[in-house]
Amino acid sequence: MSRSLRPTTPEDLEPLRQFLSTTFDVDASVPWLQPAMLQWKYWAPRGDWAEPRSYVLERDGTIVAHAALWPLPLQRGEVAVRGVQMLDWAAARNVPGAGLTLVQRLATMFDFMYSVGGSEATRKVLPAFGFAVRTQQWKGVRPLHPLRHAMHHGQRTWKLPARFLRNALWSLRSPADSDARWSAHLCEPANVAQTNTSSCLSFSPRPAAFFSYLAACPTAAFHLYQLQHDGAAAGHFLLSLVRGQVRLAGAWLLSPAPETWSAAYALACRAAAALPGACELAVSGSAPGPSQEAAERAGFRTWQGAPVFLLDKQDKAGLCEHFQFQFSDDDQAFLDSGTPDFWC
Repeated sequence: MSRSLRPTTPEDLEPLRQFLSTTFDVDASVPWLQPAMLQWKYWAPRGDWAEPRSYVLERDGTIVAHAALWPLPLQRGEVAVRGVQMLDWAAARNVPGAGLTLVQRLATMFDFMYSVGGSEATRKVLPAFGFAVRTQQWKGVRPLHPLRHAMHHGQRTWKLPARFLRNALWSLRSPADSDARWSAHLCEPANVAQTNTSSCLSFSPRPAAFFSYLAACPTAAFHLYQLQHDGAAAGHFLLSLVRGQVRLAGAWLLSPAPETWSAAYALACRAAAALPGACELAVSGSAPGPSQEAAERAGFRTWQGAPVFLLDKQDKAGLCEHFQFQFSDDDQAFLDSGTPDFWC
C-alpha cells in the first residue's frame, strides 16, 4: 500500500476535522477544531510565510497522519534558514509508523524543526526521531483582578476562598522596576522596532506581517505594544487574551539586558490589567537567562516547564545560549480549551 505526502487545502477541512477529533479523542465541537480556527491556522494568507502550513500523509487516499506547521524563518546573511514547529501532529493508531514517516519526510523539507512542550507521549518519542533537548521552558503567573478571577475560576471547591485571599494579597505587590523613564503604548504592526540585528539571535525574528496575521485569530484577542525608554523605541511586546487569561505572547527587546526585561514585564502587567475581562497574566520563556529572574522581580511566581526539543543536525539555526522560546513560537499564545485555564 502506497503512502503519499501532500499539503492540505480548504477542501480537506471536514475530513481533517474528523481525523483529528478521532485521533485526539476529543469532540469536534472543541474551539481548536472549529472551521474558522482551522481555516486561519492552516490556510489563511501570511505575509511572512508563503508555503503550505498543513500536511497529511495518506494511504490509498485515506488520511493516516497530519501535522500543521508553525514557521520560524531566520536569516543568516544572504541565506534564508527555514525552521518549523509541528502543531496538531496526529497519526492513525491502526497504521504503525505513519507518524514517524510523516516527521521524516517533513524533516527533509526544512533546515530545522523544534517542539515546545507537547504531550508526555510526544516528549517520549521525539528523541527516537532525532530530536535533542535544546533548553528548558519556564512558566510564570500573577493575578490581575482576584475577585473576577474567583468568579470565573472553574474549580469551585472549598479552596476557592483561600485562593481568593492569596491572590488578593499577591496582586497588591506592585511590579518592580517601575522607572518613569520606561513606558509602553499600543502600536500597529508597521511600527514594531527591528530586533535581532546581531549574528546571535535572542528572539524569533517576527516581522510586521506576523503580527498582522495574529490579529485575525478567531480565538484570541491580540494587543501589540511598543516599549519605550526616555521616549525612544526599546522593543515591543504582545499580549493575547483567552477566556480571562492574558498571555505575554512574546517580548522582543532591542537590548535584552536584565533591566529591559524587568521593565517589559512590569509594563506588561499594567497593560494586561487594563484589558476588559482580564483575570491573570501568564508568561513563559527559556532558561538559563535573565528573563525568569525579571519575571520574579515583577511579582510572578515561576516554575519549571517542559523541555524544548530541537532537530538541527547541521546546526543551521544558530540560536544563542539565551534564545527565548515564547508563547508566540507555539500555539500557546492562542490555544483555547473551551473553558478558563487559569494557572493561579
